[in-house]
Amino acid sequence: MKSKIGVAAVTGFLATVLFATLASAQCNPAPNYPGVMIKFDNDAWAHETAYTPATLISAPGSQLAVVGRVSVFCSPFGDLDPLDPNTDYTFIWDGLTSRGTTSKLIGSTMQYTTKYAGGGFRIYAGSPRNAPTAPPPALPAPGVVPDAFVDGTMILGGVMDTLVVIVNQLQSGSYSSSFRTNYSCTGGTRYNQVGDAVNLLAGSWCPVPPAPPAAPIGTCTLPAGWSAHPTGRWDSPSTVPALPATWGKIKMLYR
Repeated sequence: MKSKIGVAAVTGFLATVLFATLASAQCNPAPNYPGVMIKFDNDAWAHETAYTPATLISAPGSQLAVVGRVSVFCSPFGDLDPLDPNTDYTFIWDGLTSRGTTSKLIGSTMQYTTKYAGGGFRIYAGSPRNAPTAPPPALPAPGVVPDAFVDGTMILGGVMDTLVVIVNQLQSGSYSSSFRTNYSCTGGTRYNQVGDAVNLLAGSWCPVPPAPPAAPIGTCTLPAGWSAHPTGRWDSPSTVPALPATWGKIKMLYR
């Protein structure tokens, strides 16, 4: 029995050390880059009310929501452990209304751009750890989505600028995709650690395959009801926001 307990203790210790090492690597920014504040990876998914996977088209007025679990906390939240067995750190984006998808041919690449307006986000700390991990349940999932992602205490919440999602269909048949927006915090128990500065929220999007069961490179196969598998991060407050600028505006900063 002592041997089993010892093995379990060592295994837990090694898992903690491994996570700390990986988190440290992801939280160490490159020179002149403030770095990641909060990151999400495997366990985040998007769904919307009027999206057609076969054409990659989001209809005007379609409502987009994203739910997920936090995978890494960096400064100023380095004291939070997303692998804490007693706490579930989850998030939701909602209130995002599609303005419709536009497409254009750029060389041999067809690019689909969708803009969503009016969104907000909330990050929660709840117990027990009841939010699903990959793969998520098929939708609808009453009592699970969004319920399991919005229980507990809101540690951070805020508003999002226009969310821009770009999906590129390459001549090879593969895909590349991304999302980008600015965010500003407005509340939560940890709000005083970040304030209301405008910061960057960005990452990859990974839409579901247009013609399953075929799953081209750059697409993510998900259960029914989901539209994409985003992975990304909230950047630290000192990150330069993704706002349009002119040379005149840039010069003004240095006068």
